[in-house]
Amino acid sequence: MAGVVLVTGVSRYLGGLLARRLAAEPSVTRVVGVDVIPPPQEIAGVEFVRADIRNPMIGRVIEDAGVDTVVHMNVIATPTFVG
Repeated sequence: MAGVVLVTGVSRYLGGLLARRLAAEPSVTRVVGVDVIPPPQEIAGVEFVRADIRNPMIGRVIEDAGVDTVVHMNVIATPTFVG
């Protein structure tokens, strides 16, 4: 498992859930959560950085934090239909 993980979309349900679970993993030393808005509540063990991944400055965030794994969770999890 990775040492330092950056999770995008951490203010959304799935991104926040994954970040929380990664922070509880003994093999993960640090979790950095990124989003354009803060999470609705603090996520224990996750460092929040307000940033837009479409901005080239995200490279600086990744470098400064020593990130070795990026998980892109900035997705919309609303189904388009029920089958």
